[in-house]
Amino acid sequence: MNRNSRRSRREAAAAEEASGTADFENRTSEEQLTILEALVEEARASMYEAINSHYRDFLNIKFHGQDPLDEVATLNDKYGLVQSTIDPSAYKSKERLDTVGCALRAIVLLAKIHADLKDIDDQIWRGEIAVAASSVAEIGQLLGELKDGVPIFADAQAVGLLQMQYMKKKSALKAELDYLMAEMYQINDVGSSVVEMVVSYRVMANYDDALYDSPVTIGDLFFALANLDLFCDKMDVLADALIHRWFIPLLRNPNESLAVSKVKLFATINIGAYTASSGSKSSGGDAHITLSHCELVRDKWSTVLNFIRDEMFYDVSIDEEHAAIYEYLGAKLWAALWPRLHESLLVPLVPADIDAIGDTQNMVPLLELEERWLELGLITEDKMHIKDSIRSLLQTYVGKRRRDLLTTVASVLATDDANTVVVGGEGPVTDMLCEYALSSGGKKGGSAKGGKGAFAGGGFDEDGDNSLAFPRCSISVHAQTLVEFARETIGFTANADEEAKTAALYFHAVRDAFALYRCLMPCQWSAALVADPKRAFVMYNDCEFICHHLSTLGFRYQGKWPPVLRASATFVDVIAAYRALSKACLSPLLTRLRAQIAQALGHSEWLQPRWLSSIIGSGDALDQCYEACEAQLALACGIVGQVAQVGAAHLPWPMYLRVVGLLADVALGHVSRRLEEVAEASDSTARALVRLAAPIAALEGLFRLSPATLASHSDGAAHSGSPISKHSKEWDSFQIQVSRLDKMASHISAIT
Repeated sequence: MNRNSRRSRREAAAAEEASGTADFENRTSEEQLTILEALVEEARASMYEAINSHYRDFLNIKFHGQDPLDEVATLNDKYGLVQSTIDPSAYKSKERLDTVGCALRAIVLLAKIHADLKDIDDQIWRGEIAVAASSVAEIGQLLGELKDGVPIFADAQAVGLLQMQYMKKKSALKAELDYLMAEMYQINDVGSSVVEMVVSYRVMANYDDALYDSPVTIGDLFFALANLDLFCDKMDVLADALIHRWFIPLLRNPNESLAVSKVKLFATINIGAYTASSGSKSSGGDAHITLSHCELVRDKWSTVLNFIRDEMFYDVSIDEEHAAIYEYLGAKLWAALWPRLHESLLVPLVPADIDAIGDTQNMVPLLELEERWLELGLITEDKMHIKDSIRSLLQTYVGKRRRDLLTTVASVLATDDANTVVVGGEGPVTDMLCEYALSSGGKKGGSAKGGKGAFAGGGFDEDGDNSLAFPRCSISVHAQTLVEFARETIGFTANADEEAKTAALYFHAVRDAFALYRCLMPCQWSAALVADPKRAFVMYNDCEFICHHLSTLGFRYQGKWPPVLRASATFVDVIAAYRALSKACLSPLLTRLRAQIAQALGHSEWLQPRWLSSIIGSGDALDQCYEACEAQLALACGIVGQVAQVGAAHLPWPMYLRVVGLLADVALGHVSRRLEEVAEASDSTARALVRLAAPIAALEGLFRLSPATLASHSDGAAHSGSPISKHSKEWDSFQIQVSRLDKMASHISAIT
């Protein structure tokens, strides 16, 4: 039943009730209100029965197919008549009339919803997709009005039935739209490398091959998608296919064959039909990007754009009712393709020589391509990214250089290079801050390579001030390369010829390079940092070395920077992150080593309170376990010694002492506490205990540099005489217990 037949039925019903209406008008307002209440209740009952009989099988079948709008068509007129004749001062009658009005509105809404639902299946079957979409959209709006406006005047069960049917009809329509979308825009893989899209202007039959009364056009499809707010998902699918099947292959290899054909009912575009065997070539690198390459991309992309406008939107008004769909598709395409255009064509076309950036002849095809996008209405003026980039070509040039520099840094940091280099002290690498201290402080004499200058005597200058000196240690080649990159790049910002934006980009390139190190290196060496002391020590040195340079890297060039950088540019804020990273490099390793030393001491012996004192008075008990205890102590001290050997070769002397002190404290603490628990012992027992603790006492040598190490550590001379207790909290307690046992043995010997 369509809307025209429904209107004719309403007119017939109105004619039949004309005589009854005249009689209704002759009655008093109270009588009219009473009659209207009865009519509304009758219409409400009829409405509910019609809904239930249409969607359920157990009620009276005579109401199936009945149109309730015929019965309620005249009730609104009668309601208006009563409303105009009722006495405004009669509050009870006014209240009754308001109730009748709300009930009548609910009935009308239910009747409209029911009438529209009954017609949707026929509309879809006949191919009236636009009408069906309008009906579904209207039903959704009416259900919202029914829910928000008069919910208490509508039966919840009847409303639930209508809502369920609404969801079913909407799903059926969405399925039909999916079918039509697939029929109108068919994308086929022909062979191995050939792709074609067939756009059908009209669809004649549904998925069951039943002919529509009138063919469905592209305009009908877009109208339905817009009414149901489904066009975004459909355009996303189309945009993705166009991007990855046509635009990107043509960008990589514009020599790909592209053909468009058109007949009365459909149009076809295919790619690769004549070049399927040639494959696609990547356009990475400046040498591959030429003027002819850009012209080919412009021409091929323009062909695809024309196909979108003329064939995919065939006979569609893109300036009025379907403008939103067309603009959405264009914005989706441009948002995905502009970054690829910038990366693949625009950036490689930027000259390597800054003096040649005024020559933009090769970029003209790109500007023409962007203008074509604008002419077709696929983008707006504020999305002219190519024009904006060419206008600010200097910034694009620096951005390209920044990208190249960071790519180089990332490639160096990603290498599996475990080599190290010695810096600080008298190392072969000049320490920038010490060199700066000499140049700014006016120190006479001295060489940056060592000898009698800032590095003589462990990094002290002539006044004995080493506040800017970096201690001698080993750093990775990665850290050395990073600092050299930072010094070289930050030097560009001090060039008087550079613009403020250029200097800012160089400055941020250096900051990004330091961020790259913090992102890449911990992940690259995550396993080695816990298992290999050398790797952990070297990475700790890297972080400290970088912090050392970050502290004054910006300060050195601040006076030469443009005003835009001079006020705020700094690297000091990055230091905190590197300090945290340096701690994170050592903490897991030291925690594992301390647990390993404790395990070497034996969980049931040296770690057990009063274990040693309990066996002192048991005769040969100490002799029986002496060898086992000695082996445990030797193993624990061996672990400390191995780590100390690696640390002496790579760590700065102050940090080496801290690491050795932390590890030695594990053995020193447990042994001193067990010795403290021995209150009395014989002469032989006391001497045996002193001999047993000898490996622990030998750890003292780790806090003193050997002659060979002392010769290589020029800064160790100042630290070789520092008290061990400064670095080991348990050393003094251990010495007290050993001295007590020595006195105990001497006293017993004197008595005997």
